[in-house]
Amino acid sequence: MTMIPALTLVRHLAHKIHTQYDDPAQRHQVVWWLLEALTGKSKLQLLVDTHEIPEEIKLQLHELLHEHVAHNKPLQYLLKTVPFCNLNIAVRPPVLIPRPETEEWCSSLIAQLHPVRNLPLRILDLCTGSGCIALSLAHALPNSQIVAVDIADEALALAQENATHNKISNISFIKSDLFAQLGNQTFDLIVANPPYIAHAAWQELEPSVKDWEDYFALVAENNGLAIIAQIIAQAPAYIRPNSALLNMPHLWIEIGYDQGPAVAQLMRNAQFDAVTVHKDFAKHDRLVSGCTASEKLTHKSAQKTQHPE
Repeated sequence: MTMIPALTLVRHLAHKIHTQYDDPAQRHQVVWWLLEALTGKSKLQLLVDTHEIPEEIKLQLHELLHEHVAHNKPLQYLLKTVPFCNLNIAVRPPVLIPRPETEEWCSSLIAQLHPVRNLPLRILDLCTGSGCIALSLAHALPNSQIVAVDIADEALALAQENATHNKISNISFIKSDLFAQLGNQTFDLIVANPPYIAHAAWQELEPSVKDWEDYFALVAENNGLAIIAQIIAQAPAYIRPNSALLNMPHLWIEIGYDQGPAVAQLMRNAQFDAVTVHKDFAKHDRLVSGCTASEKLTHKSAQKTQHPE
């Protein structure tokens, strides 16, 4: 049997990264992904093409694999993009790489919002990072206006690039420490994927995370709960009274796998109703949502007007 050039190359390089991946199928898949990214061709196109892979591509592929194995550079940074909720999200260090668990709950939220998809909702995304959540919501809800906030210049620049690349215009970006620069704006829905890892837990993470992704996008004080607690305490003043989403959660926060009970209690202490801890596909606590009743919102908004921050 005559060997196909691309297949020969993939098999050769997959063997070279055996120390990184125990599963042979995974090793091959990693090489295929990188080769597809470098050539702009699909795996099928590469398999049926009988031409030799150009030396320049071979050299680039070797270099990428070396970065991946020797320097623990995440595959997503090597590929430079991540698929997320039907969008193509660009990623680069040190901005946090979108996780499948985040995509899962974001997809679920979009499905729940489907009945009100034509309403002009106002949605706030805190700690937006690459913009993956905010852009997914903006794409699914074209009549809504999304405000995406982050404190890091690198994250905001990348999120804006992702908006431009995906041709999404119903979104605006604000540099802010959570709610600090939002003034008197109010929203129908607030979502957040804040830093929630404790420093001790961060020290145990893989080098591919610790060496490449922004520490401050991952880690929070008080066993990872400090920023979550701040969001929950301040959020009611920024949720719109008489929101169109009265029968749906107004606040959604991604959490660590062991934080469900603590975050749920923080929400109840802040007078949120229907507080729910949602599990991810691995059956780990991953998200907490809660509703704020209309009369409570009106009271909070009055307080905010009398005592602006």
